[in-house]
Amino acid sequence: MQEIEIKVLGIDVGVVVSRLEELGATCLFDGVVKCVHFDRPEAELRNAGKLFRLRRWEGEGEMPSKFEICYKGPKQVVDGCKVREEIESTVADADLFEQMMVRSGFEVTMNNDKRRRSYDFEGFHVDIDEYPGVPAYLEIEAENREGIDRAIRLLNLEKLEQSTESADELFARLWPEVDFDRLKF
Repeated sequence: MQEIEIKVLGIDVGVVVSRLEELGATCLFDGVVKCVHFDRPEAELRNAGKLFRLRRWEGEGEMPSKFEICYKGPKQVVDGCKVREEIESTVADADLFEQMMVRSGFEVTMNNDKRRRSYDFEGFHVDIDEYPGVPAYLEIEAENREGIDRAIRLLNLEKLEQSTESADELFARLWPEVDFDRLKF
């Protein structure tokens, strides 16, 4: 599967959430996501532009919780969008999976938290990400650039900065003093 997305910076979370609710978007998740990346000691994956991660989705209220593993291939920029191969699955026991990875020779290279709100609406997916100590931003995923542009128009985000950067690239550019690999609430 391919992930096609852009980030939108400088959002007002309350305004975006209100607009999504007004449109009738479905809230799929609201809670904290704890993310752990794995790599070989030689940084084999990172050096090839790939990543392998485990995420612990801890939903608030009636939101579901789950454990998810994901492989992402190297990033490409196509039609002004970030495009990556993405393969995801769930696991039953996150702690056991993490132990298996470490015992198999992988190291934990990143371990951070973020608050995420995820929505679906008519062919696009929106994630509002809030990390400790930095401004929130939004990710929009769709099947193509036209779907992303439609989402931007519907959410009235046309005047805001768009980015194809990964989260770690974004932090390196905008908040270099923040240790992205170890952010915790």
